[in-house]
Amino acid sequence: MSEKTILCGGMVCDGSGAEPVLGELLIEGERIAAIGLPGEFDAVEAAVIDCAGKVIAPGFIDAHSHCEIRKLRYPDSRSKLLQGMTTEVAGNCGESVSCVPGKFEETCWNDLKGYAEILDAASASTNTVALCGHNSIRKAVMGNRDGRPSGDELKAMRHLLEDSFAAGAAGWSTGLTYLPGKFADTAELEFLNATTRGTGKVYATHLRSEGDKLIEAVDEACRIARAGSERLQVSHLKTIYARNFHKIDALLEKIEAERVNGLSLHADRYPYIHSSTYIRQALPPPYNLDPEIAAKLRASAALRDEVTEALKGCPRDLPTTIVARLGKDLTEIAAENGVSVERAAMELIMENPREFVAYRCMSPENLRRIVLNPWVCAGSDGVSMPLDDPTNIGHPRSVGTFPRFFRMVADELGIGEAVRRMTSLPAQIFRIPDRGLIRRGYVADLVVFDPAKFDSQAGFRGEDPMPSGVARVFVAGKQAWSADVPERVGRFGRYIPIF
Repeated sequence: MSEKTILCGGMVCDGSGAEPVLGELLIEGERIAAIGLPGEFDAVEAAVIDCAGKVIAPGFIDAHSHCEIRKLRYPDSRSKLLQGMTTEVAGNCGESVSCVPGKFEETCWNDLKGYAEILDAASASTNTVALCGHNSIRKAVMGNRDGRPSGDELKAMRHLLEDSFAAGAAGWSTGLTYLPGKFADTAELEFLNATTRGTGKVYATHLRSEGDKLIEAVDEACRIARAGSERLQVSHLKTIYARNFHKIDALLEKIEAERVNGLSLHADRYPYIHSSTYIRQALPPPYNLDPEIAAKLRASAALRDEVTEALKGCPRDLPTTIVARLGKDLTEIAAENGVSVERAAMELIMENPREFVAYRCMSPENLRRIVLNPWVCAGSDGVSMPLDDPTNIGHPRSVGTFPRFFRMVADELGIGEAVRRMTSLPAQIFRIPDRGLIRRGYVADLVVFDPAKFDSQAGFRGEDPMPSGVARVFVAGKQAWSADVPERVGRFGRYIPIF
């Protein structure tokens, strides 16, 4: 006989956009067996959990995660569970180590099928949906070199993409400001996206520009999407640099027009005005195109001076840029070392061009306008964090995206709409089966939370990392997190193939 659990006394918010109503759920095994009125279910032979004062919702789905390696390192996924997340979409921004040969500690894999087997053996606490990253497959075929691929190289990339789809990837992603993705022209990406035609697979993109060429970049993304399944997900939609904040009207008008013209176009966003990316992203042309820039800087004092001078024209707000590993901004680092902010940035690039930093480069008002659109879902653009390690810090979006996104949407549009954007909308975008709604027969991925207390005060220097308000999280009918017994973290997640 399957295990039975009754969640009673709470308000059920089913993920459809409807406001919460009093009700209770009956869970049998991994599935929702029934949804009823208060007191409807017989508690005999069932565990009863009182959810009074709480909302019972589908488990939240992170539409934009970078969890592939961190989920193997921190399989308890505590920083995700405490935000109410039960599923993460991995392989964004063109990077997916899961879809090409890879290694974690002593464990190796050759493709997505092999990675999925390793991930399932790790029994991570949250589910994983995969995207195949263009940067990863291009690098596997061509390395980091500039230039167009040959016919054979294009076919090799297409083969890797098709293999990933056969293993259940929900689609593919590009990161067109990163190496080697920035070397790909539109024709290459149209050719590859043609593999999605008739499959329902989604094309997710970190646009080629999120600032000076923003509208042109959206045009390119729509063109690429129309070469395939006509399904487009714009990653962390934003307008960066103050000189581009005025483009918000044209951006939203462009997206609405493409949707009216039949493109299935959605976006995700994290609720912060600091981005987080590699320190090398501060480099202006032509230095940003050089994969070997760090080695060349180490070898040439003249080049170090040259790049330091060039960084004075960086549109990013370098003085307030926070180096995640150090929990300090560049102003502090420069003062400690007796150098300019630009010199401090150059030295970090020389030491490790993939050093993660947080740039303050966005508008609070544009953030609000983007998040309030009905086609925008929550995406952390983050990784799993251990929470109990004060030295393991990073952008607070990894620990605070979902409570802050909820606050922004619920306070203006209601709890039901906020929950829809974190549940059924991403499930629809990525075609995740039997999740995202509270329906009979759906998988019992659920979160029980207090909407009045659901919030995050996490900062950029590792302070206040614990989000508040989540009481319980269920993954496939089993309790993965309970505020009553916080040290007990269940591990029940799995790889979810999308066919």
